[in-house]
Amino acid sequence: MSPDSFIRGLGRRIVDDVLNADCEEVAARVVQPGSLLLDVIYDDLALRRIHFGTYRYRAIDALYRLGPSLALLLTGGPDIHRRFTEMKGSGPLERASASSLRLRYGAVNTILGLLHASDSPQEAELDWRTFFVREWGNLGRGELPESHTQLATPGARTLASLLDRPPGTGENRGFLQVRDQFRRVLIAHLWELVPDSEAASVAHDLAGTPETPLDDELVARVAKSLDGSADLILRRALGSTFTPEGPPLDTDRLWTALEGYGIRVDPWSRAVLATSQYFPPVAYPDPVAGGDARG
Repeated sequence: MSPDSFIRGLGRRIVDDVLNADCEEVAARVVQPGSLLLDVIYDDLALRRIHFGTYRYRAIDALYRLGPSLALLLTGGPDIHRRFTEMKGSGPLERASASSLRLRYGAVNTILGLLHASDSPQEAELDWRTFFVREWGNLGRGELPESHTQLATPGARTLASLLDRPPGTGENRGFLQVRDQFRRVLIAHLWELVPDSEAASVAHDLAGTPETPLDDELVARVAKSLDGSADLILRRALGSTFTPEGPPLDTDRLWTALEGYGIRVDPWSRAVLATSQYFPPVAYPDPVAGGDARG
């Protein structure tokens, strides 16, 4: 269970679905994967993949910097890996089944995918030894299983409920909301640089968008009007789609540049915008309110 599950207050609900899927919980443990732990996991995966770009690794770092994760050890029948691979929605998120956990609970993209599950017995063995035996990046041993059959407490449901954001405070912004809020804040901070010849027209159009996302054409007009008056990286950020369709930005440099202007982008927005440049964000129904399209 990755940090985005708990930031959004979905951890306990997803754990309930997992534990109701014809399996038995053996152990659960809160972990905070650091660079050494991530190296162990993803070095192994990289060896078995034709292409494993550094952009994916950086995206994974952005995910795990958001907070703690919950490692859950399960046992089940011989087809447990196949069933959980299907249940979570494996592979690119845009090709996942609508019934998968990731789409049902509104994962933002393939990296901000709410949970990971071992796809084979070999991967499960690696994950077990990494999260439950080795101590790299973890806080303490606690009651850890030294075998696959030693039950540990307090259990996944209890730990998930402790990690979850309280009801009503969980992060509920999807990609479109994050990008729109980022654009609005950037326009507000740069407004004094908009030329007088454009200001009245742009202000009129902005006044009609308090409840709806800013139109891409309007954002492009504002960005173009700032030519010669605002830093290039800020103009590019304002006009960026933050999707694979557009050229990627160096987001680490962007956040630093923005802080120089007194603009601090919150960690969730940073993770959403940085990862969505390489992994297509998916629009989905709101799992809490029900029916409202979010992206």
